[in-house]
Amino acid sequence: MNMEKTSKLLSLVIGQETGETANSLGSFGINSCHAALWLRQDLPLHFKRLRDELGMRYVRCHGILNDELGLVAADGSFHFEKVLRVLERILANDQVPFLELSDMPGTLARSGESVCHYRFRSAPPKNWTCWKSLIEQFFKALIDRFGRQELCRWYFEVWNEPDISFWSGTREEYFKLYDLTRNVIKLQDRRFRVGGPATSKTAWIEEFCRHVAQPTLDDPTEGPRCDFISTHAYPSDVAFIDAADGKVKLQSADLLPELFLRARREVNRYLSSAVPLFIGEWNSSAGPLAFNHDECANAAFIVKTMTELSSICAGSLFWNGSDIYEECGFHHVPFHGGYGLLNVNGIPKASFHAFRFLHEIAGERVAVNWKDKTGTLGAIAAQQDDVLRILLWNYLDPEKAARNYEIQIRNSPNYGICEQIMPEQGSAYEYWRSLGAPEFISLPELIALERASQPRRFALGRSDTIKLAPGEIALITYTQL
Repeated sequence: MNMEKTSKLLSLVIGQETGETANSLGSFGINSCHAALWLRQDLPLHFKRLRDELGMRYVRCHGILNDELGLVAADGSFHFEKVLRVLERILANDQVPFLELSDMPGTLARSGESVCHYRFRSAPPKNWTCWKSLIEQFFKALIDRFGRQELCRWYFEVWNEPDISFWSGTREEYFKLYDLTRNVIKLQDRRFRVGGPATSKTAWIEEFCRHVAQPTLDDPTEGPRCDFISTHAYPSDVAFIDAADGKVKLQSADLLPELFLRARREVNRYLSSAVPLFIGEWNSSAGPLAFNHDECANAAFIVKTMTELSSICAGSLFWNGSDIYEECGFHHVPFHGGYGLLNVNGIPKASFHAFRFLHEIAGERVAVNWKDKTGTLGAIAAQQDDVLRILLWNYLDPEKAARNYEIQIRNSPNYGICEQIMPEQGSAYEYWRSLGAPEFISLPELIALERASQPRRFALGRSDTIKLAPGEIALITYTQL
């Protein structure tokens, strides 16, 4: 990839209000790793910050039925105390479970296959009646603890990525798992929202939609037999299960809108345009130890992706909220390529600020137009009361030449405040690299990293310009007095 060092001057023209409400797709929700980590003291604090500053309402995690939480004893009896404690901690953050019903308790699994450090058991049940009994008793415990009205706010998703190694059964066996699970849940309360297939790479959407469009023996309800469709995608050419070394070849962010538009069409074709489509997992790559997650450029990837998916998807659950994460073992190094918006020390990455900027684009959308061809540049704007906000990005496309831009805002109010995310100002990763990428950091170094995580902030007059290097973003706030 080549990059020109000189800047090209462009003008962004502010137009009229459009009558459309700014979409809060990025604030819908966020993923954590596996459910047992919510029993730690630090992880809930990380996610409270994501709720307070980024508005992220729903929380999804793997392994709510994992053996670490002790749901099924050796004698087959059920115990939900730890699971309920996890869910209470999510709710205490003013967040709502997007409850992924996985994995298979060891006592119920027909074989011993598992993935991830914490042993996500991927096998189907050896006895389907026992699985139905587990789900029935689990939902009775949920209703008893939280009440039916509360559970009507939740989403219940059947399994995680059954098209790859998180499920060692066949597709038909996953469909049976879905049918049995949904039927049990709906018998508890028809209002509870159940969906799937939570596949990787937007796989199986057509097949799943065709399946739930008709009744089956295990779920004889007339279709459509799902309340939402969820699926995942990452613009990398290495599947998660093979990417633990972090050597990931990135693809253009353009891949995600293509995949989800295709999925949206399949949902419309077989079910209805009213059935929500959720992007249940995504990031700039699927490699769990890939430094593109830590870099400044991930911010531009995020704002571009969320803007382009806002008319396609009903909600986003970014992977992942925190580097307190254990799928490939716990990593303590301040920056190690983790998926999180916050590093293990709670320091916000550039990706954190990207979602904060998106969250602040609130109110009525305002038209913006570039006077010249913009290449990788993008912009959105919104007016809320007397405040006009403009979000700019210069996406670093791994498949195209990169370029510096200098931007002048036309038709803007006289004076604004600009926050810019750039290396070492809003992106602490690059500063950590300048320190020699230390595995262990001192308290003064930690304080310096926290300082480097704060955006550049400056005044912007009507005739001033803003320079954006590839991968940088900026939020300009105008208060009209």
